[in-house]
Amino acid sequence: MSNAINLWGGEKGGTGKSFVARLDCQRHLDRQQEFFLIDTDKSNATTSNYYGNHKFDRQAFFSEDASRASTANSLLDAALLRPVVANCRAGTNESLLTWLVTKKVMPTAVRLGIRMRYLFVSDLDNDSLNLFRPTAETIGQYMPMIFVANLGRNTTDLEFFESSSFQGLLESYRVPVVRLGLFDLEMKKVVDGRNPQKQLLTWGEARDYPDFGILGQQEIQTYLEDFYAQLDGAERLADSAFFEPEASRDANGQETETLPNSPSKRNSRNG
Repeated sequence: MSNAINLWGGEKGGTGKSFVARLDCQRHLDRQQEFFLIDTDKSNATTSNYYGNHKFDRQAFFSEDASRASTANSLLDAALLRPVVANCRAGTNESLLTWLVTKKVMPTAVRLGIRMRYLFVSDLDNDSLNLFRPTAETIGQYMPMIFVANLGRNTTDLEFFESSSFQGLLESYRVPVVRLGLFDLEMKKVVDGRNPQKQLLTWGEARDYPDFGILGQQEIQTYLEDFYAQLDGAERLADSAFFEPEASRDANGQETETLPNSPSKRNSRNG
């Protein structure tokens, strides 16, 4: 099975990208799957503070300067060896596009059997939701997308997200949704280092943390299992929607397949 690069983004800061990227890291660990973690934010490598033992030995950063776009090249090098969990800083889209275009990333990734996905993490505030369409119109041309609705960041103001217009937008771009529920805030403080040891806890360490007791440990296990199941399903749907074989016939009448669908075909089919 080919390796994948999961790019945890969303443009807006403070939506919980690193929180969810850590869940993806733990998913690999719980399945005994080796992976590489790459924090693309030099100034705030929050995910590496928890899962630093799994960092790739070369960092990757996105640059809007085309003459420096090679700073992200190690993402593909890492994915040749293991699946990659990449935590992106806010406002990455333009620099990500610079890398994709100037380095002709996607043809190389397809040739190498590497699948890239963009996971749009949103706190469901209007400013975050308004960033989805331009992201889908640009990044969605190059790779499958998954929308991560971080309900833990916004449990009351869901009118825009649940509106028929926004749900129709998700459907038109064939973007599956992962709904991330609220995680207990007192337990989160402990996970984030407010414990006697002043230690940041991975999700695996939190699941076994004695002071959480039986109920707390079971709550974490259930939270992880729900996330894993949703993300597994969303990855399958997103990959299928983007890389869906389209049968055509060559000059000899033989069926051929084209992968992935071109952006123009995808947009016309989706209205």
